[in-house]
Formats: sequence, C-alpha cells, structure tokens
Amino acid sequence: MKVTLTVLLCCLLVLFQAPLRAEPPQLSPAPVLGKEELVWLAGQEQFRVGIRGDQVPLVFDTGNGVLAGTYIDYLARLSEKLAVAIEPVLLGRDAGPVTAEPATDAVLTTRMPGMPVVPGKRFTDPLMSLTYGLFVSSGDAAIRSIADLEGARIAVITGDPNQYPLLDPVEKFTPVPVAGVSEAVGRVLSGKADAFLAPVPVVSDYLQSAMVNGIGLAVLLDTRPVDVVLQVDTDNERLYQVLNKAVAAISHSEHRVIRQSWLQSDQPTVQRTGVELSASDIDWLERHPNLKVAFRSDWPPFEFAQDNRPTGLVPDLVSRLESQLNVRFTRTLAGGRMAVEEQLRSGEVDILPGLSRTPRTEGEFLFTRAYLTVPIALAIRDDGRFIGDLRELRSERVGVVNRQAAHDYLLINHPNLDLYPVQTVEEGLLALSNGDLDVMVTHIPAVSYTVARLGLSNLRITSITPYQYDLRLAVRKDDVELHRILNKALGSLEASETEAIYNRWIHLDIEQEADYTVVRRVVMIAILVVLIFLYWNRKLSREVDERIRSENALRRSEDELRAAKLEAERLAREAEAASLAKSEFLANMSHEIRTPMNAVIGYSDLLSNSVTDPQQRNYLDSIRAGSRSLLMLINDILDLSRIEAGKMRLDYSAVSVRRLLDDVRHIFDLRAREQGITLEVSVDSGMPAAMMLDETRLRQVLFNLVGNAIKFTHDGGVTVRATARPLKPRKTEADPESVERQYYKLVVTVSDTGIGIPQDQVERIFDAFEQQEGQNTRRYGGTGLGLAISRKLARMMGGELDVESEPGAGSVFTVTLPRVEATVEQAEDEGAPKESDRLLAQTLSMQERGWLREQLAADFGDEWQTVRESGDPEQMKDFARRLLAWGHRFRSRSVTRYGEKLLADVEAFNLDAVNSALEAFPKLLGREE
Repeated sequence: MKVTLTVLLCCLLVLFQAPLRAEPPQLSPAPVLGKEELVWLAGQEQFRVGIRGDQVPLVFDTGNGVLAGTYIDYLARLSEKLAVAIEPVLLGRDAGPVTAEPATDAVLTTRMPGMPVVPGKRFTDPLMSLTYGLFVSSGDAAIRSIADLEGARIAVITGDPNQYPLLDPVEKFTPVPVAGVSEAVGRVLSGKADAFLAPVPVVSDYLQSAMVNGIGLAVLLDTRPVDVVLQVDTDNERLYQVLNKAVAAISHSEHRVIRQSWLQSDQPTVQRTGVELSASDIDWLERHPNLKVAFRSDWPPFEFAQDNRPTGLVPDLVSRLESQLNVRFTRTLAGGRMAVEEQLRSGEVDILPGLSRTPRTEGEFLFTRAYLTVPIALAIRDDGRFIGDLRELRSERVGVVNRQAAHDYLLINHPNLDLYPVQTVEEGLLALSNGDLDVMVTHIPAVSYTVARLGLSNLRITSITPYQYDLRLAVRKDDVELHRILNKALGSLEASETEAIYNRWIHLDIEQEADYTVVRRVVMIAILVVLIFLYWNRKLSREVDERIRSENALRRSEDELRAAKLEAERLAREAEAASLAKSEFLANMSHEIRTPMNAVIGYSDLLSNSVTDPQQRNYLDSIRAGSRSLLMLINDILDLSRIEAGKMRLDYSAVSVRRLLDDVRHIFDLRAREQGITLEVSVDSGMPAAMMLDETRLRQVLFNLVGNAIKFTHDGGVTVRATARPLKPRKTEADPESVERQYYKLVVTVSDTGIGIPQDQVERIFDAFEQQEGQNTRRYGGTGLGLAISRKLARMMGGELDVESEPGAGSVFTVTLPRVEATVEQAEDEGAPKESDRLLAQTLSMQERGWLREQLAADFGDEWQTVRESGDPEQMKDFARRLLAWGHRFRSRSVTRYGEKLLADVEAFNLDAVNSALEAFPKLLGREE
C-alpha cells in the first residue's frame, strides 16, 4: 500500500512539474504595415541586400559560396517577418561612404551616430551595435587610453570608415595602411605598428582561431558604439519604410538568440602585472648603467632643492621608476628650465623628468606619455578686475614664467598680450601681490604651494585656461630605446601610485609665521561693526518715531483721498451726463436743421432746371450756396463733436492716392483759374497703386487744406505733392506674417504763395472756432473748424498735420502718415463723386457748372441738330472728336464721357444710339429740350 502511494505521488509530481520546466514557444512579432505597404510587399519577389567585407563572425564565406554570420542571420529574420526572400550579395571593400549600388535594393553597412548624412541615402534604425577596441601588444603597458596614441604608429584597416572618427581626439599619429585584421595583428607583433582599432568580436574571433596570444585589448571604446544599419536610396521611400518597420519588429529575445550564436568570444585584455621588459631592453639598460637625470631647483612643488638634493613630486616619481626598472639613476641639480634643456641637448644628462611638451619643444626632444596633467589658471589680486577668460585681457600686465609651457602657449596663440616674463613662479606671484603685475598665468599647484608658503593672502585664482601642463619625461631624439623603456615603466605604474605621490606634494600643510595683519584687520572690523550697530540702533529709533508720524499722516491723506475720489466720481458722472446731453442735443439739432435744409437744397436744384431769368438764377445760386454752407457748418460741428467724444470710427480700404489727388485737381482747378492762380498736383513715381486708408477722412483733410490754400492765395499758385517712402520690414511676435507686408511713409504737402501766417498764430489756427488774428472775416469767411478737424483726423489715422509759414511768403501744410500698408487689392472706382464731395465742390465755387455750360453753349450751341439732320458719319465723328478734345481741355468728366460714348457709337455705326446721344446733348447745357 505504501509503495503504491509513493508511485502515485511521484507521477503527480512529474505531471505538475513538467509544464514548469518547459518554456512556451515565443512568437516572432510581425511588423505593423499599412494597407498600401502590404499590397506593395505582395508584389515583390525578393530583395537584394549588399554586404561589404569578409569579417568573421559578422559575415563570411563558408567555402562553398554560402554566406554566414551575424549579418546573415539578421537578414534571414527580416525575410521571415516580411515573407519575402532576401538575397545577401557580398560586395567589395570601399574606404569611403557607400555610394549607389545598381545591383542591390539596399546595403547593410555601419554608421557612427552623428556622422553627416550621405546625399541621396537614408538609413534605417540600427539592427545592432558594434563596439570597437584599441588593441596593442600584450607587453606594451604604455598605451592605456586614446590620448596615449599621440605620435604613435596606428595600423588603419582599409575599407573601415569608422576608424578615423574614433581617432579624432588624437592630434598627430602615423597611419600604417593594412588590408585587414590579420595584417594589423602582424604589424603590431612585428613592431611596425603600435596599435590598431577594430570591432572587438572580429578581433577576438581571429585571435582564437589563429591561436595568437601576443595581442591584448588596451581600451574598450564602448562609449562610442557603431550602428549596423540598412542603407536605402531616398527615392525608394516604400522600401525604406517596410525595412525600418521590420527592423523595429525584431524582439529582444530574437536579438539575444542571434548574438549568442556568434558573439561569444572572450575579449583578450592586456595583463598589467608590472613592467615587462624585453631581452633587448634589459641588455640596453645593462650597457648604460649611469643614466643621468637633471632636476630643476626653482620649480616647487614639482622640482626644487632642499639641503642640496632634489626634492618634490618629480624626484619621488623618478624613485618609483627606479624601483620598477631595477636601476639607479645619477641625479644632478641644475638651475632653471633653460639650463636643464641645454644640458639635455649637449648630452650632459640623459633624462629630463618634468618637461611639458609644447610646440617649441616637441621638435627637439622625444617625450613619453604624460604621467601628470595639471591645468593652467589665471591668478589676480583680490582688488583687481575679475577676469574669467584670456580673451578678456586688454592692457593688463600679464606675468608668465620664462620659457615654460604657459609662456610658449601665450606667445603662439595670444601674441597681443602684454607679457612680462619672470624667472620663477615665486617671483611672479610676489610681483602680482605687490601690484607690479595685474595677472599671473601659471599652473594651480604652483600657486597653491607658493601662496601657502609665503602667506600671500591677497591673491586668488579666477578661472582655468584651455591650456595645461602635461608632465612627461624627455630624452634626446636619438635615444629611441630609452624612450620606449621609460614609456613601459610609466605604463606599469598604477593610477593609485601616481595619485598618492601627487597628493603628498600638492596638499601640503606649510608651516609659516603668524600673520598679525589678519588679526589687526579682524579687530578693526569688529570695532567698526560695533560702531555701526550703535549708530544703526540710534538711527532706527528715530526712524520708528518718524514712521509713526508718517502713518498718522498717511491715514489722514487716505481719508482725504477717499473723499476726493468720491467727489471726482460725482463730477465724472455729471460730465458724462452733460456729454450725453450735448450728444443728444447735437443729434436733435442735426435732424431738425438738416431735414428742412435738405428740402431747401433739393427744391433749389429742381428750380435751377426751370428758371432761365439771369437775375432769378443768381438769386437761386445764392440760396443754394448759403444752404450748402450752412449744411457744411453743421457737418463740421457734428464731426468735431464725434471726434472729441471718441465716437468717430475709421473705415480702412484700398485707396488709390493717385486717383484721389486727381479728384482734388479736377474739383479745384476751375476755382483756381477763376482766382487767377495755378494749381499743380503731382504724385511720386514710387507711389503704390493702392494703400490701406480711410478715403473719406483723407479726402476731407485734403479738401480743407487745398480749399484754404486757394482761398488765401491771390498771386502765384498752389502746389499739392504726394510722396511715399518704403519702410524696412519688421517682424513681431504678435504678427509674424507682418514681415511679408510692405509699409510706406506717406507725406502729402499743400504749399501756397498766399498771405502766410505769423509765427505766434501757427498753433492758434488749429484750435476749434479760432482763426488767424486780424483775418478779414467778411472777405475770407469760414468758421475756424476746418483745420481743427483736419489735425484731429490726421492724428486718428496715426499721423500728424504740421504747418510752416511766413507772412507774405505763403504756407506749407504737411500731412504725414508714418506707417501705411500697401496692398495688392484694386482700389474701388467711386464712379460719381460722393454727395459730401459734390456739396463741398459746389460750395467752393457755385459758378463752375454755370461757366462750363455757358462755354459749352458758346462753342457748340445748336450744332448737334445740324449734325443729326445731316446723317453724315464723318460729320458726326468730327463732332464727337471735338467734344472729346473740349472735355479734356476744360477737364470736364461729363463732356469727356459723352464724347467717348458718342464716338464709339459712330464708329460702330449704331445710328439709333447716335441719334439718342445727340438728342441728349441739351442736358449737358443745363436745359431740357
């Protein structure tokens, strides 16, 4: 029974655990394609994708013409998702960017993010990313970063365009061209190259398959990955969209499966277990046992003399190198930098341990890799002008240690600075503290050390320059073996060892004498603070009393202000009521007076067609002139009231200034000729065809000005001129489209040779109901409203009306509209003059129409009857042409239009229309037939 139960339990356990151990199959997600894309994809048989290079395990030929590798698996996965065959095509290597490939639909290539876009090409999202590495010989510990490649020989693989962008931080190196990874490895192992860059999976696979052990990974460039993408022509948009969506549909598990199949090689790293010297290196050191190292005695805390022996950061580092190389250097003390450099040139010493590579020195010596880098900074006095950058230096006296790196950099890159070379950092900082220099340019450790040791409390560091000291060991150009050995020794030092030596000397507690100056300053400041506190306390008590009095006065002022506000509100209500009453009165007056006045004008116009007696017509013309003058006065008063009440609104539309001034000339020309003066109207050639203006108000202003000019001018003439000057376009946030509009400054001047205006009367004439003092009212008439209304209208349009005048010489009135928009809209044709213009013109000269009719009757009389009865087309045509010429001569629009219509009917041989036109000729003469 127990055995049976145990067997059953085991079976149940197996049944329940089996589903837990089995992983369910994960479906491959399909790309999300649109309807048009699916239809297009169904019509495609296959895609040909080009692949460059032969790089195991990315892509390679298995030997029978079949391609395999990571790239091939990715293309196969894309083919499954799109259900379309993808044929990989192996292409040749190309050092430059991928160009047109006529035999392929797309190209699988690599591209670094941020690189310039290839013209005519588009790139999909990345399928995967490749990590490049910096590979060196396993025994070379001198190269630990990209910066260590400065001046090195680098094997550059042909056909890989990603290497040079990765080498951008290296200013100077010697490229050694190679065909592939195998040749690059051979060059490094043979000593013909120092390093090479390549994809880590490719190098790892090659080293394992070739069983090469002498190459190691010095730096993994994982911060600058290279993307593997599909490149498609820009004109093949549909293919690009389909491939891009298929790439996006590859899941993380699918990526993982592909990468695990090919990218599992271990990365060969450089083992750093101490300095590794070759047999030739050891032999060279044995043949040169007494290598001399020269130290400076004037450069603390790096190199200086103490008890006649070298001391500082650099001697400690040299001691560490001696233990690494198992040698003992001969140490000597020299003077300044120039002295030690001269000793190295002459061969007196073999090594300078603390030299910075500059444009001046790199051509003379061989330099090892930098073992310490310190920034060069600007030091100033506390009371000096703050300087945050070398470019802010103008006439300041700039101190720099003679022939040091900072001196060389400033001479080359900032030749305009006023440099004061000093022998040591201590000398320069003392001169800066005493005011002999304004700025000291040197490295931060020297400033910290010297300031702490000498107690220069009035100095401070303001900013870091873009330059720096990179401390290196320098040897002569012919000591190549020594240069290589020192590089290996420096490369074997751990960063913690170098940092410990640096911290030992840079962060020092310098023992110095007590500075009682600081104590005295503190005591004086404390006494001053106490005095200020006592003074402020007394002043505060007085201010409290004053504030209490001020608050009482403020309360009284608030009460008075509240009462004044209530009184002002009451007066405002009364003024508003008075204004409303005035408006109602003016409206009623307008209605009550204008209604019978219009009747008087209407019946006068009717009577003018039937009255033939000259004396009666003269009486009738006086009635019509007086009634129209009264109506204009009423209109002026109403306009002035609306303007003052803010009720007048401007109506902007497209207006032709040229046509408007032509109307002015036609209306006032006859009146000017009757008065024996000339009227000239001119428009600037640059005037736009149409501008956005209120034509009614601008016409009212011009009629007032021209009418006044003719009225007060007895000899000479009146000139009207309009000019428009284009303004520079400006764009504002409120109206970003305003930059596309064109604006003009419109100026209209009305000048005359009349009686002029005295200077003390110039502003008076613009006041309502005011006229020039001493003006003959009986002779000139007027109410004093025209100029007041004109100036207010000009200001409402955003402009101004000004006058310049001299008694006896005439006046110049100028209407200036500073910003008028030009428009491409066509200005509306007015047709017949408006009622207000007609009334104004008739009021200015009631004799104009009668004089024209009399002149027309005198020139043509009843000739129209003779022409009609003759029936001769040539006579009719001659009659029409003479009428047309008469209309142009006397500038009569009605006669001109009549002549044009009659001539057109005669030329069309429309006898009915000709007879009707001839029968209507008496109406031009002002009589009914």
